[in-house]
Amino acid sequence: MRKVSILSLVLLLVLSVGLLAGAEEVQKGGTLTIASGQTFKDLNPMVMNAVYDNYVTNQVFDELLALDPETLEPKPYIAKDWEYSEDQTEITFHLNKGIEFHNGEKLTAEDVAFTFNWIIDPENGSPNASEFAWLKEVEIVDEYTIKFVMDEDYAPYAPGLVAETFAIVPKDTFLEMGREEFNQNPVGSGPYKFVEWKKGDHIKLEKNEDYWFTDPNLDEIIFRPIPKIATMMLELEKGGVDITDTMEPVQVPKFQNMDNVKVMQEPGLNYFYIAFNMSRAPYNNKTFRKAVYMSFSLTDAINSIFNSTAKTAERAYGAIPPTLWANDREYLEENVALEENDERAAELFETLEKQGVLDEDKTITVYSPPDDNRKRLATIMVTNLRDHGLKAETQPLEWGAYLDMLYRGNEDPLGSDVDIFILGWSGSPDPNAFTYYMFETKDNAILGAANNMAFYYDPLVQDKIMDAQSTMDQEKRKELYVEAQRRVMSEYVHLPAYHQIETRGVNVKVHDYEPDPLSTMPLVNPFRNVWIETE
Repeated sequence: MRKVSILSLVLLLVLSVGLLAGAEEVQKGGTLTIASGQTFKDLNPMVMNAVYDNYVTNQVFDELLALDPETLEPKPYIAKDWEYSEDQTEITFHLNKGIEFHNGEKLTAEDVAFTFNWIIDPENGSPNASEFAWLKEVEIVDEYTIKFVMDEDYAPYAPGLVAETFAIVPKDTFLEMGREEFNQNPVGSGPYKFVEWKKGDHIKLEKNEDYWFTDPNLDEIIFRPIPKIATMMLELEKGGVDITDTMEPVQVPKFQNMDNVKVMQEPGLNYFYIAFNMSRAPYNNKTFRKAVYMSFSLTDAINSIFNSTAKTAERAYGAIPPTLWANDREYLEENVALEENDERAAELFETLEKQGVLDEDKTITVYSPPDDNRKRLATIMVTNLRDHGLKAETQPLEWGAYLDMLYRGNEDPLGSDVDIFILGWSGSPDPNAFTYYMFETKDNAILGAANNMAFYYDPLVQDKIMDAQSTMDQEKRKELYVEAQRRVMSEYVHLPAYHQIETRGVNVKVHDYEPDPLSTMPLVNPFRNVWIETE
């Protein structure tokens, strides 16, 4: 077997201690309050599929590997080292000993194997199963050694996919509690323990005094869902919250001039889009999708919503963020994106009505989560559709209900009754994360898997995405991703809206915190240990 060259856990511990021994004296204790733009839905990492839930699970659970925030490369965490087989169809992980879950149960290979095997078991219906289509099974070698056995079609690319591994769940505790109870009262091995969840109000965590990796600095963490962004900004200004996961764009300059708040930004690995339900008319008609695209200016809408003088997002032209290779941004902007053309849009809508494709009495519903940014985008879109004589309405939904609606559609091979919806996706530092999950269909769509919610099917796109996962040649992979994305975007399955710049409002009392490009909320890991001034 070929050993991977990695930093040892000991070196990481030394690095962690060195970082904390900087110019500022670290203070222990205190409560950190974090505002989330959406409510929370799932605290079981095996089914959790929303970045907002991940804010919490990141503190309660530990992952097999950590991602270096600078290089976005996998580093040791629960696994102290690992090696690949010569043909790269197997990865063997060696786990650290002495890790305990919050209830005293030892973390062993049995827990790691159970976590991943549970996710990929179709009987469990995990929305995360499609993210592990490359994984056949996880085998237990001994008490602290596991082996990932991979589908050979994915083998050359699978090492990169390991960076997307999920948090580890205690097998015995999960089976004893059951799926629903565990989701409401999670037990992990992370730096903070779950205390309570008052739906719609807050989630409370407390310090894990016996944390295996380091001594967490905070005594307590409170997560508060505040979907109204104006309310969140007021809470930040008055000190009611210490960190906000977003900021109202128009207020960013104001906060940049405040003494008690830092505005922190990081280019995000994300993609927000308008999608059509391709399983039924008129949304499966390309002419209709083009007419909708030309009925309003997406560029003007994004500039209006995000206040171009304080950049918190940039217009998207494809699914792959501009910070990643294979994004093809310039070509898509110049050759695929459509500008507002009201006259042409009106002509197309009229033609579709005459052809019987578009029913003039049909009300088109544009669904969105309740956050202000996507609600405003839906409103702009619907207003313009009405200006063209179409019946249209917006329908914002609470985050949990919104996800339930979209995933429920995947239970029906024929699709769902959703018309148009606005959604976002946060992925890993590889173009695969922004193509495979949303546009590939072998594992993802027609028979009801997770994230191809537009019910888009194109065998040519599927072949290109799968071919990109079976070659080590990055230039060839780039070519395949570019070709796949050009085809998807030229079909207007999605109207690419924006890539959000991770913008956090942070009280100046908070130290050792940095925004994460993956949209998570890292507070304690091998690279940081957030603390707050208590005096």
